[in-house]
Amino acid sequence: MTLEDAGALLLRLAVGGLFLMGAWGSVKDEAARSFTTGETALVFKRDPRLFAYAGIAMMGLGGLSIVFGVFPRLGALALTIFLFGGAMIHFAKRGQLEVYESKVEPALSGDGAAPARKALRALTEAGVMGHFTAGLKNYALAGATAYLVCRSRTPMLIGFGQDGSLQGLLTRL
Repeated sequence: MTLEDAGALLLRLAVGGLFLMGAWGSVKDEAARSFTTGETALVFKRDPRLFAYAGIAMMGLGGLSIVFGVFPRLGALALTIFLFGGAMIHFAKRGQLEVYESKVEPALSGDGAAPARKALRALTEAGVMGHFTAGLKNYALAGATAYLVCRSRTPMLIGFGQDGSLQGLLTRL
């Protein structure tokens, strides 16, 4: 195994594992599924539940395909597409946080209003910056998944080679 092979294996395991954890976190209970659907609705207004479940499937199946080497390029392509939608959600969430602040701030009155308003502003700024950097993280991960789509190595178990033919260990059985 070359150093490049070891690096590609580590990248596949890290990226695939990340998406498997994300998929599990999105489906583990009804609260997680509702949260995921609500966040998806920020961008995908028409049938957000369908888009949320499609995104969860892309994360889970894409992660599995990359980790186990079963059509890994297709899995990586699905994740690359997913990541751009995820970035759009993070950027939309920034605007939603500022709307929340404008709704809460008028209710802060009385003796403690000034410190409470300052705390609210700090929370809003932290959330806005957090979602901005999370959106950028999605773009960076899209670069990693795009690399996995384009890499010229033979798939571990099964997948399409550069010439479009099925390749990998399972094609030898």
